[in-house]
Formats: sequence, structure tokens, C-alpha cells
Amino acid sequence: MKRLATLAAIALAACTAVQPPAPVTTVPAQPPAPAVPAPPAPAPSPPPVPTAEAEEARQVAELLSYYQRVAGLGPEDQKRELATATQSFNRDRSNASRVRLALVYAIPGTALQDDARAAQLLEPIASGSGALRQFAGLVHTQVTDRQKTQKRADQLKDEVEQLRAIEKDLVERGSQAPPPRKP
Repeated sequence: MKRLATLAAIALAACTAVQPPAPVTTVPAQPPAPAVPAPPAPAPSPPPVPTAEAEEARQVAELLSYYQRVAGLGPEDQKRELATATQSFNRDRSNASRVRLALVYAIPGTALQDDARAAQLLEPIASGSGALRQFAGLVHTQVTDRQKTQKRADQLKDEVEQLRAIEKDLVERGSQAPPPRKP
């Protein structure tokens, strides 16, 4: 019963909140405007021709996507991609195929990583204007920096090994020292 009263109160409130429609006023009809011919529709413009800059930007975007995809593959699939990229570069020695192959060699932490080969591929195109050349320059810089870092790490490792050899020699000499003299 209480529920019915609540619903009735809501319905009554809704009815009182509704306003009657505004009175309709009529506007005298105006004579139709004289027909004016519409201007001819402009001819559709031809699709834009991609500029060299736009084409290079598209290639760079594709290369970035390619790098991400190949970096996420397993070792066997990466080997297949290396073979495919090598064949593509041998058929078409374009800058894009050169960078594609270099990117496969530049993936860090893989069995395919060969920074020297990647740098060698990128060197001829790593300078100049254009998105593809700038991208090649960026990758070339990263690869050569990684090579320098690895070279320095190898030098430090060699120095540590040399110090260990000296330490071992000193320990061996100390254990072979004659017993101290008694006064």
C-alpha cells in the first residue's frame, strides 16, 4: 500500500511538472524564392602524390614497426628474418632494405647481434637530410656507442684479469718465502 502511494505521488508530481505546450502562432506563408541554379560542384581533386619526405617518413615508421616485431621473435624466427632481410638487400640495395638488414643485426642480446656489421651497413647513409638518412644516423650512432662501450668493458675485463694474475703471483711468492731468521 505504501508503495502504491509513493508511485502515485511520483506520478502526480510528474504530471504537475509538465507544462502545457506553447500556443502555436502561424506565420503567413511567403512566396517561394526564385530558383537559383546551384554552382557546379568542383571536380574531385586527384589523390595527393606522396612526396619524397612523406615516403621516407612512411618507410621509417615501417622500419620501427619491423624492428619491434623482429626483436620480439624467438631465435629461430629471427634467423629466418635475417635470411629474408639479407636476400631483400641483395636483390634491392635501396637505403630502406639496407637499414632493415642493419636493424636485424642491431637487436641487442640476440645471437644475431653484430654491431660491426650493422655499423658497416649504416655508414654510407648515416648522414644527410631526409627522414630515412636521419634514422640511419641515429641507429648508427647507437650501434657505434655500444661498440665503444663494449670495447671499454673488454679493456677493463683484461685489466682485472691482469691484476688477478699479479695478485696470484704475489700470493705464490709469499707462500714460498724462506722462513724468517732467528736472531
